[in-house]
Order: sequence, then structure tokens, then C-alpha cells
Amino acid sequence: MIRPTIAAIALCASLATACATAEEATAPPQITMGNGEANQIVVEGLTRTEGVTHFSEVRVDDAAVSTFRADSTAITFPKVVIEKPGFLVLHPVMDGRPNGDMVSGFAYLNAGENEDVTIRIDHPADIGSKFLVMLHSDVDQDRVLDFVFVEDGINVEDTAVFEGTHMIAHIIAVPE
Repeated sequence: MIRPTIAAIALCASLATACATAEEATAPPQITMGNGEANQIVVEGLTRTEGVTHFSEVRVDDAAVSTFRADSTAITFPKVVIEKPGFLVLHPVMDGRPNGDMVSGFAYLNAGENEDVTIRIDHPADIGSKFLVMLHSDVDQDRVLDFVFVEDGINVEDTAVFEGTHMIAHIIAVPE
């Protein structure tokens, strides 16, 4: 009677070890953020410019023309390096987490080193407001940020730039 119990315990221990090993083997790699070797965003020395943005809107229903005015903020990055053409994209941080479903602004980047890259944010962005700034590839090379909303979610054709599991991105605060 003791022998089957010992065998059962040994079998359970072997299964537990095998399951733990399988879990470790299939665990997804951790994604980290920052600069890579071939791609980087210099966030030291950011500058901010405030202004007013004007938009025109034509209303077809009653032929009225209206103008919309909104506060805007521009953030300039001293240097951005990207291996292939793409975009520098800002996503807002909301409730302490980056909201990748929203794009607050973006700028096209040529391959190589880009200096004084400015992104205009067409909504109020107070000093200290946080954003996730990241690189996206221009996958279809049309110089248009393809960030499309579809019924089941977002279809981002111009994907984030990674070096391995390292996403080229930083959390920034709007400077003074």
C-alpha cells in the first residue's frame, strides 16, 4: 500500500516539474522600452511651443461655414534616428497608462538621423502632461500614418519599431 502512494507522489512531482518547465518555455518575452542600437529618440532637451490652431469646417446641410479654434502645443525632439522611413508618434497617457488607441500627434521621419523633429498636438497639453512617444515604421512607404480603426479594434499597419523585444519608446512629460 505504501509503494503505490510513493509512486503517485513521485508521478505528481514529475508532472509538476514538467508543467513548470513548459510554462517557462512558453512564457512570452518581456517587452522593454527605450532606445536601441539602430533606432533612438533623444528626449533630453525637449522644447515646447504654444499657439492657436485654426480649422475651417464647411457644413453642407445649411451651407454655413464655421471656424474652429483650439489651443495647440508643439513638442520638438532634438534628434530622432530611425533605420527605415517611419513616424514619431505621440500617444496620451491616461489614468497612468499609455493609451495606444489614440494618436495625439505624429511627424514623418526619413531614414537616418532627423534633427529638431516637431509634433503638433491639436488639443490642450498642459506642462507636465504625459505621453508615450514611439517610432512606427512606414510599412507601405506612402508617407501616411496608417492607424486605422476597424470594427473589431485597431488595425495598425504602420507597426511599432522594435529591436528584438525592445520597443523604441519613452514616456515623456510636456516640458516648461
